[in-house]
Amino acid sequence: MPDESATTTYCIPEPFDEAVRSLLRVLAEANLKIVYKLDLSARLRHRLLVDTPPCLVLFAGPPMSIRNGPTGHPGAAALTPLHIVVSARGPHTEIHILRIPPPYDGMREDSAMADLGRFCGRLSQAIETIGMRAVLRG
Repeated sequence: MPDESATTTYCIPEPFDEAVRSLLRVLAEANLKIVYKLDLSARLRHRLLVDTPPCLVLFAGPPMSIRNGPTGHPGAAALTPLHIVVSARGPHTEIHILRIPPPYDGMREDSAMADLGRFCGRLSQAIETIGMRAVLRG
């Protein structure tokens, strides 16, 4: 599907700061760890003196099996930590995550790619508790 976006976008009907708090809360409740936060808008403001709408990148840590399991997969390792981009869009907030396909028939259940697919599924489920999947823009 060439027209399909590589990311899934969720729309949160809350201002940026409230949406970030809600997102961090639901991720913690789902036992999904954020290993690093990068405030892109603050960095641009500080380094380049450019004022942009708020934008934050959260790095979600993968399950241990993806990082160093016996069935490690270079593709899974290259996609982790998973980047979650949170950006202000007027009075709403958008959350963007990379679209990773769920485990498929024939994939080993204990493989790193299967673990990554399940991890992304849990991440999507957590985000869906506070927002709705945005309609694809044409």
